[in-house]
Amino acid sequence: IMADTGGIELDNYNFESNYVHLPEGRIHYVEAGSGPTLLMIHGNPTWSYLYRHMIHGLKDRFHCVAVDHLGFGLSDKPAGADYSVLAHSRRLGEVVEALGLEKVTPVVQDWGGPIGLHWTVQNKDLIERLVILNTIGFIPRLRDLSLSRIWALPLLGFLKAPGLGELFLQRLNAFVLYGVPGAIHNAESKTRERMKGYRHPFPDYASRAAMLELPREIPLSPWHPNIRLFREIGAGLKDWDVRTQLIWGLRDPAFNIALARRFEQLLPNHAPTIEIPNASHFLQEDTPEPIIEAIRGFFEAA
Repeated sequence: IMADTGGIELDNYNFESNYVHLPEGRIHYVEAGSGPTLLMIHGNPTWSYLYRHMIHGLKDRFHCVAVDHLGFGLSDKPAGADYSVLAHSRRLGEVVEALGLEKVTPVVQDWGGPIGLHWTVQNKDLIERLVILNTIGFIPRLRDLSLSRIWALPLLGFLKAPGLGELFLQRLNAFVLYGVPGAIHNAESKTRERMKGYRHPFPDYASRAAMLELPREIPLSPWHPNIRLFREIGAGLKDWDVRTQLIWGLRDPAFNIALARRFEQLLPNHAPTIEIPNASHFLQEDTPEPIIEAIRGFFEAA
C-alpha cells in the first residue's frame, strides 16, 4: 500500500496514509502492526518517514504509530498557523485522543522530545514506558551542549533574525538539503534516494514555514517564554518511576551524551543507556538496527 505521496515512491515508505481532521488542518499519520503501542514523534525538519525502518522492524511485535506534526510531512501546512512547541504538543494530544490510544510508549527524538515529553508529563496515566533518543527535556547547562558544527549558537541567532531565517530555511531549504545529511554519520544512510524522502514534503517556500518556527522556539535568553515550558517538562520527569530506555547516537554534533546523563538523573527507573558509537543526530536513519534491537530487548526484559 502506498502512502499519499502523489504517486512518488519513497525509499521503504510503503504505508497507508491516515488522517485526523483537526480545526487547524489534517494531521497525517501512519500505523502498522499490533501489540504495545509505540508513538513515534519526529522533530525538525523531518517527518514520519524518519521512522520507516523502525516501523518495518518492529511491526511484528508492536503497534507502531508515527505522526506528522502540522506543517510537516504529509500533514496540512496552513499559512499563519500556530507552529509553536505548545501547539504541536496540544495537537499531538488531540491525535492520541482521536485514535483512542492507551498504554502508550512515546518514542521521542530532536524536537519530538520537547513536543512529545510536554504532552507525556501531562498525561502520565496514558503512558506505559518511555523511549528517548537524542533530544532534550529540561533546561540544559552550557556544558551539556556540543556547540559546534550545524546547530551552533551563532547559527541559531542567525535563524532568529527577521529575513535571514526566511532566506536560509524557506528560500534555500538549507535544513533539509544540508542539515539532514550533515546530521547522519554513515554514508550508506544518506544516499540520494533516501534523502529524496526528506525533500518531498517541502517543495516550496510556503511549505517550509513550520520548519523555520522551531529554531525560533529555542530559548537563548532566560526571558524567553519557552523557559517555562522546559522547566515544566523537567519537573514532570523528575523522579518519575516510568520504565525508560535511552538510546543515544554518540556522533551527534549538537546533543552529546551529557544530555543522556541528565535524563538518567531525572528518570531513576531507566534501563542501561544504549550508546551507538557510529550514529549521529538522526540515528533512526543512521543506524536503525541497533535501535530496533534495543526496543525489543527493553520490552522483553522483566
